[in-house]
Amino acid sequence: MSRLLNDVRVSHFAGDDRANITMIAALAIVPILCVAGIAIDVQMAVTQKAKVQAVIDSAVIAGSKAMQAGQTRQEISALVTNYVDSLIDRQGKGLSCDDPALVFEDGTQNIEASIQCSQLTTLTQLLNRDKLDFSVTSGTTYGIGNVDVAFIFDVSGSMNSNSRLDNLKASAKVAFDELLPDDRELDGTVRIALTTYNANVNAGEFFDDVTRKVTLGADAPSGSDSAQSRYNAYRNRVLIDQSTGKRFFYYENASCDSSCNYSSNWTITPKRRWFETDIGENTCVSERVGINAFTDAAGGTGATNAMIAGNPLWNWGTNNYNKRNGSNEIEYGGANSSYGAFNVSPTLCENSSPLPLTEDKAVLKSYVDNLHAGGGTAGHLGIAWGWYLISPTWNALWPTPSHPWPWDEPDTAKAIILMTDGEFNQTHPSVPENSIELAMEFCDAMKQEPYNVQIYTVGFQVPSNVATTPGGKSILDYCATSAGHAFEPSNGEELTDAYREIAQSISDLRLTH
Repeated sequence: MSRLLNDVRVSHFAGDDRANITMIAALAIVPILCVAGIAIDVQMAVTQKAKVQAVIDSAVIAGSKAMQAGQTRQEISALVTNYVDSLIDRQGKGLSCDDPALVFEDGTQNIEASIQCSQLTTLTQLLNRDKLDFSVTSGTTYGIGNVDVAFIFDVSGSMNSNSRLDNLKASAKVAFDELLPDDRELDGTVRIALTTYNANVNAGEFFDDVTRKVTLGADAPSGSDSAQSRYNAYRNRVLIDQSTGKRFFYYENASCDSSCNYSSNWTITPKRRWFETDIGENTCVSERVGINAFTDAAGGTGATNAMIAGNPLWNWGTNNYNKRNGSNEIEYGGANSSYGAFNVSPTLCENSSPLPLTEDKAVLKSYVDNLHAGGGTAGHLGIAWGWYLISPTWNALWPTPSHPWPWDEPDTAKAIILMTDGEFNQTHPSVPENSIELAMEFCDAMKQEPYNVQIYTVGFQVPSNVATTPGGKSILDYCATSAGHAFEPSNGEELTDAYREIAQSISDLRLTH
């Protein structure tokens, strides 16, 4: 009987699947933990290695700059070691590294650095592996070359939101300090130009050199020499009144006999209005049209090189009631808004005009300190002026110390940095293409021989629904020389990091591996 009971117990246990599963799970949990632990620890080591790479890259760049400033190898070794140790200590999380080993290449300004590190493990310790070792290497070379850089700043109205303009000012100064460090000899080899854009570009002191003028006498009341015909012929040019020598724009006054309704007997009078008494000495310009629209041919007053002057627009075909409202706005409203037949938008630009190439960092910083924002976003105009500022064909306009290096000058780099927070959404009403299409034309041209301009783009808090090119790219991705030339910072700190990285990339100091 006892033997029978034992057989029953054994048979019952052998047929219990739950017991078998429990035993298998107990046996499998250790290797599962080991595999999971290895994955976690390896990922941590990879992450820490990337951080160490960034640290050692920055350290050797700092070392190369110290060498350029005349420090000894011993001083440079101490600088790099202290730099690395302080940043590695901040990483924490079980990371430890030896002091970096530096190698100086005789006869050059090249520096190579290597560092050995280890990362403590967690579950991998179950396999008696308490750390993962890795090494990182980096190197730099520094040769003095010529660099012409144009910064292009978006100063449209949206830059007033979320402290964007303040962040831009602070970040741009960091870039200036990287490109023109205080201990660098001012020898003209590295120079920076600045320009801004919103709905237009303020040509400032260069306005007369890039626009066409026409001097007109009195207007006949009708016929081929009427005010309307002259407006249609010259609306994109600078109009000068022959009798006064003043710049003016055309409009019409509409008056009626009594209530000024649509059935009234209207009297239409062609009129001129001086810029001095209405919208100021306006120096805004927009597109250049014709065969040189997308070239770096020198700006000038000829038909193929001139830019559209910032003139108000008058709709000669609108009804007389709107003409009266538009005329009243010009005469009594300060001519500073759009009403009825009158459109002032082509005359709107900010007060910051192009600053030609300079190595005077105080002038550069003062320029950005005085930036204001407002209006629309004609990004293609900013790109065009950035190109003009680094093009030697424009030497006749720029002061002699600001003459760009020739395109074929040996050991010379040309770069443009475009910063914007929004869409390219505005062009002059007389231009059929949109701003994105025009920007594509400029970017395509600049990337070709003999220019080979390096184009960096900084899209600061750009909306996710921003308009794209016909190929589906954002205009910033399209214009950037490569994916590594396009940056999308989302806050002020990231914007500063982007400008610093771009400045380091542009300078002749570069990482070799």
